Amino acid sequence: MAAARVLLVTASDGLATPVMRAAALAGADLDLQRASHAVRTAWRSAAVIVVGLDLLRSIADLELPHRRSVLVVGAADPDPVEWRAAVDLGAADVLRFPGDEARLAELIGAAVGDRSGGRVVAVMGGCGGAGASTFAAAVAAAAAQSGPAVLLDADPLGGGLDVMLGAETRPGLRWADLGRSDPIDPGRLVAGLCTVAGVALLSHGRVEPVEVTARATSGVIAAARRAFPQVVIDLPRRLDECGEVCLAAADILAIVVPATVRAVAATAALVARWVPQERSLQLIVRDPGGDRLSARDVAAGLGHPVLTTLRSEPAVAAAALRGEPGRRRGPLADAARALLHVECGAAMSR
Repeated sequence: MAAARVLLVTASDGLATPVMRAAALAGADLDLQRASHAVRTAWRSAAVIVVGLDLLRSIADLELPHRRSVLVVGAADPDPVEWRAAVDLGAADVLRFPGDEARLAELIGAAVGDRSGGRVVAVMGGCGGAGASTFAAAVAAAAAQSGPAVLLDADPLGGGLDVMLGAETRPGLRWADLGRSDPIDPGRLVAGLCTVAGVALLSHGRVEPVEVTARATSGVIAAARRAFPQVVIDLPRRLDECGEVCLAAADILAIVVPATVRAVAATAALVARWVPQERSLQLIVRDPGGDRLSARDVAAGLGHPVLTTLRSEPAVAAAALRGEPGRRRGPLADAARALLHVECGAAMSR
């Protein structure tokens, strides 16, 4: 599989060095151009474009098409003319060295290293108790029926997905083993994770939560993409550094919303806080109708269409209490398969 490519446009070695390191961390190829006139061909095909302040104005004068993943880097803050050039170029962020190296690695890792290979589906709960973790596990289990799949637990305070799946005593890598490490080898990830009902699992522990850095998260997701055709992430409602990188890496974002007024209000606040306006959502509405809201009401309240509905199953709740994997049939499994059938192009604006 060909590595994704970062286009770097600068004549400054001081600006080039941190970008080279970030690209290497993400497993991306780097195309360094030291003159603005040489970038037209590479501009359209690069996964990420990094422009140094030294050549920013000349690049802006070329009137190149806007790209989503354009970053501007410099050794000082831009002056007003340079700020205007960055805006005209559609830059997503302006970074300063030294100081912003970690942010650069996060952005390149999310846009490059994490976009190659398998597909990433992220699941969030619109409110507390929505059942997002159960649904994420069901999505991973459904994916595993047709090929290798991995489930990543991105909630350090969630008690551990291994407990929910009855795997807390099984040997295998946890985030504590990877959270501060260098880029992860995909083979090590495959060999080291425990497997539950055909799904490879990377869980948090329960004793001492691990603060997973953006750099480590990007490395884990990049390795997971290369090792598994399907990556499923269980996201918390309040995103830390790890969660933000996971959200940025997701090809498809699903939010589980109980069909109540309070749940819709909580989901609206969550979306406003964490989800970019251009990002498409797949709403999974739980238990609509009767004395609760309809799926149409939920869609109208949130301004996003509903992908499917989901009926609560007493047998699923009982299985979770016993630490047993979910069932392969029923409303939960049907909703999980519906999400897996969503095409990436329809799910996310590129």
